[in-house]
Amino acid sequence: MKTRIYKFLMICCLFSISACSDYLDVSDELAGGLTSTDAIFDNVSYTKRWYSNVFTGIPDYSMIVSQSDAFNEANSGLFNPWTSLTDEINSNGPYYAKMGIFDWNASTTNMQRWAFLYKLIRQANIFLEKAKVIEATGTNAEFLPAEDLALYKANVRFMRAYYYYLLMEQYGPVPLITTASALADDLDQERRPIDELVNFIDAELIEASKGMYGAAQTNENLKGVPTKGAALAVRAKLWIYAASPLFNGDFAEGLALPKTSDGKALFAPKDATKWAKAVTACRDFLDFAEAGNYSLFKEYTNSVYDPDKTIYDLFQVYNDEIIWANVLTGWGGMTGQLFDRRVTPICEPSGIGSVGVTQELVDDFSMKDGLPIKSKDYLSASPLYVEDGTTALYNGVQVNKMYLNREPRFYATVFFSGRKWHISNREVQFYLGGNADRTKSYYNLTGYALYKRFNRTVHMQAPGVSSKFRPSIIFRLAEFYLLYAEALNEVTPNDPNILKYVNLVRERAGIPNLEVLNPSIRGNQELQREAIRMESRIELATEGQRYFNVHRWMIAENEPGQGGEGGDFHGMNLDGNAQTFYQRTKFQTRIFKRKNYFFPIPLIEMQKSTKLIQNPGW
Repeated sequence: MKTRIYKFLMICCLFSISACSDYLDVSDELAGGLTSTDAIFDNVSYTKRWYSNVFTGIPDYSMIVSQSDAFNEANSGLFNPWTSLTDEINSNGPYYAKMGIFDWNASTTNMQRWAFLYKLIRQANIFLEKAKVIEATGTNAEFLPAEDLALYKANVRFMRAYYYYLLMEQYGPVPLITTASALADDLDQERRPIDELVNFIDAELIEASKGMYGAAQTNENLKGVPTKGAALAVRAKLWIYAASPLFNGDFAEGLALPKTSDGKALFAPKDATKWAKAVTACRDFLDFAEAGNYSLFKEYTNSVYDPDKTIYDLFQVYNDEIIWANVLTGWGGMTGQLFDRRVTPICEPSGIGSVGVTQELVDDFSMKDGLPIKSKDYLSASPLYVEDGTTALYNGVQVNKMYLNREPRFYATVFFSGRKWHISNREVQFYLGGNADRTKSYYNLTGYALYKRFNRTVHMQAPGVSSKFRPSIIFRLAEFYLLYAEALNEVTPNDPNILKYVNLVRERAGIPNLEVLNPSIRGNQELQREAIRMESRIELATEGQRYFNVHRWMIAENEPGQGGEGGDFHGMNLDGNAQTFYQRTKFQTRIFKRKNYFFPIPLIEMQKSTKLIQNPGW
């Protein structure tokens, strides 16, 4: 059966997200001489093809940049433009890079999920209602046995629940459609209350998980197949969202929205018990994970734990930390227009170098002693940090002292001026007059290149390779350690498991435990909350989670450097020479308004509907 599932997912690859067959659009429905959905589900090949297409909404978080203006596509909310909208990076490119600096409206917003996911939800509804066992009619005839059908339906049920989770993440309350309506008019549905949506998704995930693969697959060809682990992971994140301020009573504009036709509020008042439900959902997942299904990825050199190798290799190969990954990726290689070329500095063959890390993110990485460069409420400043001057202590080249003695995740994420690129061993110079400065046809606006998740064998110069596959991770275990700690802290701040799970992530990163650095943090809810949020920021940097985290925490309205998405963002001084380059300099002013906590329902959808209520402020 595993081989068959893999083949179906490979068929899914042939239906790239932006180019599904017309008959699978289910507005016309059919092709190939078939005249009804009943005829499709009498045919094994068409049934499998329909099944495969349901998976085409799986997000690709490697797609942080795109050729031309592909983020204008209807499905582009399933890529990862989100990291460019936060305090993580700037992508010096077309439309998607400008979203943060324009005061856009419901007719000009791209990066939407709405129409594409509702199409897939309808396809899932049809499959769940119509797919059936198909008996063999001859010696070599295709057939669909009950065992396979049960697995397919469980997976489709999971995908439908997951798509509703993705819609909720972007829009808040959405219409809940669970039947295979034949009439377009029946698709005009009002939004349902957030509690109703959460409870539906929760119940569906529990039910679907009973029929899915029980654990992560050892066959790496099956890593793209959702498992019980993926279902439990989505359920954990679902309840984290439901308990968080944006969804749980703190979004005043949402509370003021008109009620549904049956008199229910779309956003419910604050309910502190939702954090307890989040704790339970996270614990359910971790119990499953710790039963031999997932573990934090670690690698050793000469029997000694090697955090640098670990943090790099974590994103290069399938491993036991990965809960779910996309089999399609947007890395693109050095011959495309996607991630690999666009993060490669322009001084390298075929490099474009248009993706820059913000100074705000650079400054949040700790030193190797685990302390921040500036004092925070929960930790004092590191004595190791030096702001000014150059040194020859980093791999034999002179670099600014602010980049010395940082934690391993810093070097895996941030490529700074003076550092040598892999393969060519060429020193990259972002300052004016350097080999990657702003006078080139392409350059990044911050003076820092993004290095995280890049494969260091990818290079157009021998012995490099032009492209290299690595998984596009959707969920990994470290995130759920931090989510569990977050939920526990909101319920029982004195629980020792809070610091235990945060420290597991820190230890893997090669830095000391929090209570070693500050014993008074133990049991202090405010300090622990701040520490957990910062650990999440660093551990998950540019993986597509930061945008949704600062929104659910409702800190996106803060100042830059405090989680805010609006205001002045900084990099180095691109007009400076080798000496004056190292000055924090504004590169962009971005706009954030409270309406931006949720995306608007696309104007075209509002114009087709008589029942939809638009999100506040749009």
